Amino acid sequence: MGRGRYPGNPPCRTRRRLLALAAAAPVLTAPLLSRAADLIGHGAMVNAVAVSPDGTRVLTGSWDYSAILWDLASGSQIASFHEHAAGVTAVAFLPDGKRALTGSRDAAILLWDMESGRSLRRFEGHTGTVAGLAVAPDGRRFASAGWDFAIRVWDPESGAALRVLEGHGANVNAVAYTPDGGRLVSAGYDFQIRLWDAATGQEKTVLEGHEGSVNGLALSPDGRLAATASSDETVRLWDLEAGALLRTLYGHTGFVTSVAVAPDGRTLLSGGGGDRRVRLWDAATGRQLASFRGHEKPVLAVVFTPDGQGALSAGYDAVVRHWDLMSKADAERP
Repeated sequence: MGRGRYPGNPPCRTRRRLLALAAAAPVLTAPLLSRAADLIGHGAMVNAVAVSPDGTRVLTGSWDYSAILWDLASGSQIASFHEHAAGVTAVAFLPDGKRALTGSRDAAILLWDMESGRSLRRFEGHTGTVAGLAVAPDGRRFASAGWDFAIRVWDPESGAALRVLEGHGANVNAVAYTPDGGRLVSAGYDFQIRLWDAATGQEKTVLEGHEGSVNGLALSPDGRLAATASSDETVRLWDLEAGALLRTLYGHTGFVTSVAVAPDGRTLLSGGGGDRRVRLWDAATGRQLASFRGHEKPVLAVVFTPDGQGALSAGYDAVVRHWDLMSKADAERP
């Protein structure tokens, strides 16, 4: 992740920090943890993490120019992938779990066979870092978010470039498909979230309210809500149907890099770049449920496991930590 993605001079926020202290007060945090299931092996910061649809494997991308496939249960490496000419900044599994995509600072996207470790196809068209990847639910399309201010849509089977979505005024950091595949949501350094018609590429809505770069994006399982993480120290929840802000979550101190929504839609995870914490939230109330500490440097990506009982966080410290959300050994509940 480049320096431009996380500005270090957000606006004055004394009131916000007071609210953050109030929100965080009842939460007990976990001690520093070192478990066998943590994924350790990258030689530089880990920018991206994805879990396979069956929940057994994890794919990570790092500034060491590699992606690694891991066995989640044991934390052991299964395979590594080394054809990018710069850091790997985005990863995503296809629905079959047998193939996956990697995006890089070299502006290229690669499609990989997870079984053989071979690269199957290369997608070129971006002129800047590929910061985010999203695969349509049916696997017939995928979208990429670029630091050339554009979202590009591709056919993974033919390699064809299908569409370019333009409207952001700065780097695009994240992109996601709604569960029905009908819409795309994107977020960027221009402080904005944009909603697109996936079939036509027409821009439908622009959501505004963040006071800093929007670094992370995730959608609820029903596709009605979007969660965003920003350098303004907040996580925000948006109603995509109404085009309105629903709730602002205060608790992080410093820029927030990433957000994920649980498979049941009831909870959220966020990764703190400034405070190096992973935080768990109640989606309905915005109440913070738990805080996890263990990363020695900024947290750059978070993801739930498909069963919703676990989570992974990738860090600037080159470690991917595996959290048990059900266990008091990781974080006490208030």
